[in-house]
Amino acid sequence: MGFVKNLLHPSRLAAQALSSPQLARRMMSAWTPLFGSGIRITHIEPDWSGGRLELRLNFLNLNMHAAAFGGTLFSMTDVLFGTLVNRRMGKDFEAWTRTGTFQFLAPGRNGAYLEVEVSDELIAWIKECIAEDGYCNVPYTTVVRNRDGSVVGIGQQDLHVRPRGGGKRAPVPEQARRPRGLVLEALATSLVWQAFRDHPETLTVLMSEQRRIPAPEEQMRHVAAAVLEKSEMTREDLLGMGIPQELLPQ
Repeated sequence: MGFVKNLLHPSRLAAQALSSPQLARRMMSAWTPLFGSGIRITHIEPDWSGGRLELRLNFLNLNMHAAAFGGTLFSMTDVLFGTLVNRRMGKDFEAWTRTGTFQFLAPGRNGAYLEVEVSDELIAWIKECIAEDGYCNVPYTTVVRNRDGSVVGIGQQDLHVRPRGGGKRAPVPEQARRPRGLVLEALATSLVWQAFRDHPETLTVLMSEQRRIPAPEEQMRHVAAAVLEKSEMTREDLLGMGIPQELLPQ
């Protein structure tokens, strides 16, 4: 009877669903946007520190090539990380996906999966950011893989975490002083363009390599090394663009 009453109150239903990892797994898998897309949550750690979801293909989520619809693949990257962060941060905080991108690298097949980890170190950093700036934009990378381990695609997203109801923001947020996540990825792409725009044969190869590297930090390391080796740009030029020194070749 209580469950039926909660159906009329989405906030109560969400609170009930998130009362335990196992209940969350079952109810999220039955949630219409995920169920209709063929996305199933198959595991959530007892302490909310990790989870796994899988894709079950059917005629509702296939594209014209009999592979996974692209929107379904992107949806796989969106749902679990924020849920885990929300639970680990506690009821005094809220987390919302802020923005995201997806690199399509190979067809998604039945059984494609994604694994998410929310470490103690990450939660400590989020709390530190919020204490300093009043909020935290958390960059995170997710990789969708087929059953054979091949990479289907790479998601890059920012999760906005703040005290519930808002909170007071710092006038000069410290976290904005350093490029991370999508900003760092965009900076790496800009660096490739700046260095090789007159050399399309190098430009296209390097951009193709970059999009296949999951972590933005590793993208920048790869790109910066190639730029310093193959172009006239110097280390000082790259530092002048705001690229962190530790991401440049030693």
